[in-house]
Amino acid sequence: MLKKTSLFLVLAIFLFQAVCLAGSFSPDDFRYSVLRSSSVTNYLHMEFRLSDKNTKYTLQVNPENKRELFLTISDTKLKHNNLKQTALDGEFADKISFKDDGANIRAVISLPYDADQADYKAYMVDNNKSKSGNNVLAVDISKKEVQKSVSPSLQAVAGHVIVIDPGHGGSDSGAVGPDGIMEKNVTLAVAQKVYNILVNNGATVIMTRTTDRDVYAPNASAVDELQARVNVGEFTRGTDIFLSIHANSFSSPSANGTGTYYYQYSPQGERLASLMQEEMINANGLTDRGTAAANFYVLKHTSMPSALIELAFISNYQEEQLLNSDDFQETMAEAICRGISRYFQGS
Repeated sequence: MLKKTSLFLVLAIFLFQAVCLAGSFSPDDFRYSVLRSSSVTNYLHMEFRLSDKNTKYTLQVNPENKRELFLTISDTKLKHNNLKQTALDGEFADKISFKDDGANIRAVISLPYDADQADYKAYMVDNNKSKSGNNVLAVDISKKEVQKSVSPSLQAVAGHVIVIDPGHGGSDSGAVGPDGIMEKNVTLAVAQKVYNILVNNGATVIMTRTTDRDVYAPNASAVDELQARVNVGEFTRGTDIFLSIHANSFSSPSANGTGTYYYQYSPQGERLASLMQEEMINANGLTDRGTAAANFYVLKHTSMPSALIELAFISNYQEEQLLNSDDFQETMAEAICRGISRYFQGS
């Protein structure tokens, strides 16, 4: 009996020490801000207040999702068992969530772009420089500087302000192809490529959304959602053109091709649509569905020249595969940008 009691006492002391040695962390110990570095570049700065300055940690890309970073804090447990998610700035990172991962905590940082487009680091902060107190782990995330390489065929976009509207998003998937590809993902992917090309050639580009989200609010009325997109163009100073990117869909799976729309009372919108349509057809070899006047909300209610592109038919199996292809997306983005440049060039 004495031996059993002694063994139990030793085990209890060991477990008590193990619990005391383990660190603890609450999502309330987390804070973030967007800072400006000495090179006048903004970056996201996050601080995690820990119970032990010697806590080990790692920061790496999720091998299964290149838009997520894993911050693992060793030998530390959440003070509360519930998973907490916090929205971040939206430019450098969308959100962060915390959960226990065995003996460790894992923080999942969701990015609005692939991690290879970011610079990121984790480090312990000097206690004298921390705003959060002692034992602070920091994570900084910034976008890599993109080397501008002006293409002769795109020189005319320099200095112009362009609003790009990736159709649908968030609670609205848009059309869904036979293989499950969603229009909202295709439009965002192409819009991001258009953004990169135009910015690299000197344009100022504003996107109505940069992530998979609603622009107005989840499950909003069509008018509220579309007006929120129009407002981005209207409230952005000096907007020269507004471009909405979509994928087409029809009940017949044989429907195919590329088409572009403009508002009937906008001759400059018609000209913009024609030039982009010509460039896209020359590049993709798909059926030319031409340009047509339409009363789509974002065309009718924007005061600047505007156009709405239907890249291809997501309801057509072959074109759905193209729309989901990085090569096709890049081809279409380049063609769209050439059309925009010709518009500003006056050709």
